[in-house]
Amino acid sequence: MLPAALGEVSEGYAAGVPYSPLYDDLYHPAVGAWAQAQHVFMAGNGLPGRWQGRTRFVILETGFGLGNNFLATWAAWRADPQRCDHLVFMSIEKHPLRREDLAQVHGLPSPDTGEGTHEAAHDSVVDLNKMSAADRAARLELAQQLVNAWPALTPGMHCLHFDRADQGANPLEQSSGQRVSLILGLGDVADLLPRLVASVDAFYLDGFAPAKNPQMWDEGLLSRLNRLAAPGSTAATWSCARPVRDALTRAGFEVERIQGFAYKPHMLHAVYKPRFTPPLQAGGWHPPPDRDEDRHAIVIGAGLAGCAAARALCLEGWRVTLIDQHEGPAEEGSGNPGGMFHSVLHAEDGIHARAHRAAAMATWRQAAAWIDEGLLAGQADGLLRLDAKTTPEQARDWLTRQTLPPDHVQWLDQAQAQALSGLPVDSGGWLFHQGGWLHPAGMARLMLKSAQALQRAGQPLLQCLWGQQVSAIRQTEQGDWQALHRGAALASAPTLVICSATQSSALLGSLPAEHAVHPLPLSAVRGQISNMPLNSPAGFKRPLLPVAGSGYVLALPDDTLLCGATTQHHDDDPAVREADHRHNLRQAARLGAAPEWPESAALPGHLQGRTAWRATTPDRLPLVGALPWSQARLASPTTSAQKHRRLDQVRLIPRQRGERGGLYALTGLGSRGITWSCLAAELLAHWVTGSPCPVEVDLRDALDPARFLVRRMTRGGNAQ
Repeated sequence: MLPAALGEVSEGYAAGVPYSPLYDDLYHPAVGAWAQAQHVFMAGNGLPGRWQGRTRFVILETGFGLGNNFLATWAAWRADPQRCDHLVFMSIEKHPLRREDLAQVHGLPSPDTGEGTHEAAHDSVVDLNKMSAADRAARLELAQQLVNAWPALTPGMHCLHFDRADQGANPLEQSSGQRVSLILGLGDVADLLPRLVASVDAFYLDGFAPAKNPQMWDEGLLSRLNRLAAPGSTAATWSCARPVRDALTRAGFEVERIQGFAYKPHMLHAVYKPRFTPPLQAGGWHPPPDRDEDRHAIVIGAGLAGCAAARALCLEGWRVTLIDQHEGPAEEGSGNPGGMFHSVLHAEDGIHARAHRAAAMATWRQAAAWIDEGLLAGQADGLLRLDAKTTPEQARDWLTRQTLPPDHVQWLDQAQAQALSGLPVDSGGWLFHQGGWLHPAGMARLMLKSAQALQRAGQPLLQCLWGQQVSAIRQTEQGDWQALHRGAALASAPTLVICSATQSSALLGSLPAEHAVHPLPLSAVRGQISNMPLNSPAGFKRPLLPVAGSGYVLALPDDTLLCGATTQHHDDDPAVREADHRHNLRQAARLGAAPEWPESAALPGHLQGRTAWRATTPDRLPLVGALPWSQARLASPTTSAQKHRRLDQVRLIPRQRGERGGLYALTGLGSRGITWSCLAAELLAHWVTGSPCPVEVDLRDALDPARFLVRRMTRGGNAQ
């Protein structure tokens, strides 16, 4: 994936229109991009009328280009008093614009240098002069928000969320959950489109002309849009090419040619009316409950995972009852004074690297805003991960092959690493720009504060039950889930989400055989951190940014150095131990933040520590999704006889859920709880509410709780 090379037609009827030298084609008609968006794609899909009164409306565009279709749709949504609560705009782009080019094509000053006045920038965009004053003002305002949120151009999915512009300055105090989300897939449409999981209400089929970019209009690709089409879905495009019409017909759409736009006499309008609709996969996309009263979930556990889950569900308009045994959030594993978040880089860009990158960028997008506003303690301007094993030549090769941009990750030699960190580090390493550290409990509290402000029909969506220990869960005959303490119900709802870290397995073990799910392979790993004053005579050094590599060091706002952490399996000792302090000091010394500390020397004064347990999985990836049936249930005669059920793919595994709700988990975040929290919560919201999946389907499968069951079944295991 390479960024777009942007050109411009210099003369003739299309003078000033952005142009692609790679495809030898214009980005939009000379008569105007917004006019085309409004006539072809919005009116062609019956918008804004079709989204009115809806909870959520999902649009999928096959080519993002300059972003005009997205901006025009966003502007129309914002201007519509009957708009849906959540507009989700999904789009794919193989050659995305660089941030400075995106600003340029929308008449905005350079985002990095600030060069040029607004007026001069506006005058350079001929398309702006062809718009009404209202459309021009909306485009400039929304384009600025898009430029501000524009991601580093890494391959894969990027979820950008925009609050309503007329809702007030502080998003933590917004009572309405109405918002716009852009899910931007960077990569080849032939690669990404088959890996999307969503129920799409309207398709914008856009791109360079079929003769210029035939891959975009591939018949096989378009004929499989039925996999994503919601009942009654529509599609629109300016292209009336016969292969496009035939592909949509094979996908189950009824296609007609209608009045075209500008110099094109016709355009296509299509409505999804399939003769046959295949059944949904048991572990695939699942529709939300029909009744509003069933859109209610219990979340057990108010660590960072539980608070993120509660917030994500509330943002989708669901009521949430959050239960925790403590008197406030983040009292256990999420209770450390600081923790890091960052991407990872491997020689091959496999599942782990892609998943961690998506997770780190999701956390960074949220945390950076709160840190910049002074609401959250932390740093979000980069993290250095030392790497003594990789050579500069290998580093350059990895970055080139994986097309990772320098505003996401850079290789630093030893001298550069020392200058940036302010520490005498002993090697070079990776600078992850979308990395840093934050206060986990502060993050959890902000998540709850933003969720507590959300209301529906004048009632708050979030209810917190503090100081309530859940000892068991059960499903009633009516299908509701209950959280119990000594047999008494603390709360009841059609959906229940377990975010209880190492306690999750015990809760699931309380289920009777007819509701039993496959055990979660969670291990409790003890960790101890150490922190000490930076101004002590012991000679500790202040890192200018978080530094990791066989441990980590970071400077806290109270002028202390935080370092750690130990990793100890099968250890349930809660005491803060001297041996673990010495281990952490040795790690800090290797990272250049502490002097070598002899074993015979007394520990430094004012040294403090904390212990906690991390819930880890065998493959070091979280567990996010609907919980699968137990092997015993799968092997029962009734179940086994059902059409010779296949059990070799996670999406085919039956789950403990139904039309009204189900049983879900978000746990196993291990030592990267901060990194995983935001993305895992969005993924959970997809599973529970039917919103579009924020990651590609292979990453969804990699985090699916059923993956361990499938591995066991396909490697010779059975229910006996």
